[in-house]
Amino acid sequence: MNLNLYFTEVKRNRKNLITWSLIAVGFTALVIAIFPTMGDMGKDLVALMDKMPAELSKAMGMDAETWTNILGFYSTYYGIYIILLVGIFCMSTGATIVSKEERDRTSEFLLTRPLSRKQIFKEKMMAMLTLTFMIFLIQTIIAIVLVAIFGSNVRWSAFATMHVHGLVLILFFTCLGVLISFFFQPKKNFMGMVVGIIFGSYFLNAVSRAAESIEWMGYISPFRYMDFDPLNPEYSINWIGVVGLLLISSGLLYVAFRLFEKKDIAG
Repeated sequence: MNLNLYFTEVKRNRKNLITWSLIAVGFTALVIAIFPTMGDMGKDLVALMDKMPAELSKAMGMDAETWTNILGFYSTYYGIYIILLVGIFCMSTGATIVSKEERDRTSEFLLTRPLSRKQIFKEKMMAMLTLTFMIFLIQTIIAIVLVAIFGSNVRWSAFATMHVHGLVLILFFTCLGVLISFFFQPKKNFMGMVVGIIFGSYFLNAVSRAAESIEWMGYISPFRYMDFDPLNPEYSINWIGVVGLLLISSGLLYVAFRLFEKKDIAG
């Protein structure tokens, strides 16, 4: 392992890591901190939910208990907004961590060093995964502390399951970002594309749950296999979905590596 290249990549992305970690932590704190207020409004919200069409409630993944249980309340935001925030950083990092060498015209310097393309790709992926786990752990630790402070009778096994599912989704989008970068000219950022892919995936799954006639659309989305329903008494890790998405993620990285080996990289 070339520690110099590994730590260089981590260091190059530290400012983005800090920025997006603060955004994710700030949003997490805001969501959980307002739960007591939402809990006081529980009766009114329950009455409102009863008037909503069942299809809409199902698509949004909400019911009356969502507003009176801290895990139910947190899951409605974690399942899309926090995944979106963390996913934006991780997927955009994955999309630029290799392509930026061409964009910044540093590839010639890097490739003339006594490093094989395999070593370069491996160290960059190790750095990318380190950054991914760091922002995930920071957000998770803050969420644990805040849920413990503002919640009561918390079902921690459901909380853990929800975050395991979230991590798998984030890893999938990160690896997808790496592969996508090989099909486009090097860019300063892939932000628009990243947001579109993540939010579009969530939207497909949400819409597919609204009616049986379009349920097939949900199978395209990775959100279909990583659900966020901590209020379900039988809620547990979907091991088939977890293993399946991790295998697909590994496959995405393998394809990206093969493309990197054969790519004619501009200096």
